[in-house]
Amino acid sequence: MNDTNTPRYFGQGMRAAANGGTVQQTTDSARSAHAERTVRTSQGAPTPVLHGIDLVMDYNATSHSTIQPGQPPALNHANFLVGEGERVAIMGPSGSGKSTLLHVLAGITKPTTGRVMFRGADIDRISEADRTRLRRHAFGFVFQSGQLLPELPAVENVALPLMLSGMPYSEATNHAVMWLERIGLRQLIFSRPGEMSGGQMQRVAIARALCVDPAIIFADEPTGALDQNTGHEVMNLLMDAAGANNAAVVLVTHDSNIARYCDRVVHMRDGIILDASSRPMTTAATVVPATAASALRNPSQGVAR
Repeated sequence: MNDTNTPRYFGQGMRAAANGGTVQQTTDSARSAHAERTVRTSQGAPTPVLHGIDLVMDYNATSHSTIQPGQPPALNHANFLVGEGERVAIMGPSGSGKSTLLHVLAGITKPTTGRVMFRGADIDRISEADRTRLRRHAFGFVFQSGQLLPELPAVENVALPLMLSGMPYSEATNHAVMWLERIGLRQLIFSRPGEMSGGQMQRVAIARALCVDPAIIFADEPTGALDQNTGHEVMNLLMDAAGANNAAVVLVTHDSNIARYCDRVVHMRDGIILDASSRPMTTAATVVPATAASALRNPSQGVAR
């Protein structure tokens, strides 16, 4: 492999996997390196990258900011903070609001009330076009089913967010091929999802999430449809790649063994976050864009590479 073509966020664990080794063999060193790379303030807390403030999501509301009395909201005044490069797991029973919180934090769904701040910019106050741009450039997504397009081969599934952002087809697919090689799926470049195993599809989804160089990866039950061994392989790959990129991870899971891959765990029930973070976090970022527009122009601003 020619390391000159390796992305700057490509970790040693992923290089080992691409060269015939296993991600498991390098997980401990990757986690140690991640701890050293995490951006911190002078108080020792991770620099905030995303902050959900007093979030309420009421699906019974007749309109935005109108809450119906007597109906339990999906999110009930939830507050959530994640730092640059930090990995946070959200746990709770079915219906507790975990996935709703993830969708609101990622700008997929607008809350009924409350705010979501990405590096000082309120993402609910920008246009839908700018929110879409933010999701394409600053956020990566890995879902339980992978959500790959069944008619596209792996290389085009990975390249899709790059092409949607305006990158020419040849450049986007070349970048996608490079990522598929890094995660050990060179042989499946032209395979469609129906020709892959569940673990292979999730690996392709991880490559798609990381190819945009995101500040945050949102993962909603990424191992829920996998057997235990494959699930751990996928988590090793995801955390190694995210750590090498200093991307934060917000992970929704039912599995405490999967949650252990994260720096801390937040528990939810009935739309309420039950516990505070396991360590203090500052409420002011070192670098805060003055406007939402500046955050969109520089989605990776402030991330240590």
